[in-house]
Amino acid sequence: MNDRGMIKWQPFESLISSKEVVNSILKKKNEVNKPILSSDQLEKLNELILESYYNQVKIVICYFKSNQIYKIRGIITEIKPSIKIITLNNQIKLHISQILQINT
Repeated sequence: MNDRGMIKWQPFESLISSKEVVNSILKKKNEVNKPILSSDQLEKLNELILESYYNQVKIVICYFKSNQIYKIRGIITEIKPSIKIITLNNQIKLHISQILQINT
């Protein structure tokens, strides 16, 4: 018996455009709206940012970007209050308005 290898999969190559459509539908399905934080929650976030910066504690930050919620772990190395940006030890910069939650 002969193994046809990749030949048997060639008809599926014509489905590439439908594959892209399915991927875009799945991506849109996973999109979320940005949660609105109360003033108490924002105040608590500011306190946690300052506390973790001064104590150099490793934290987990949940942040919102491009209709997705991401988590990142790191230590805050720099705070720029004038432009409201924090920098983590892995050189990732986040705008304070993107941050949803901070856990230690």
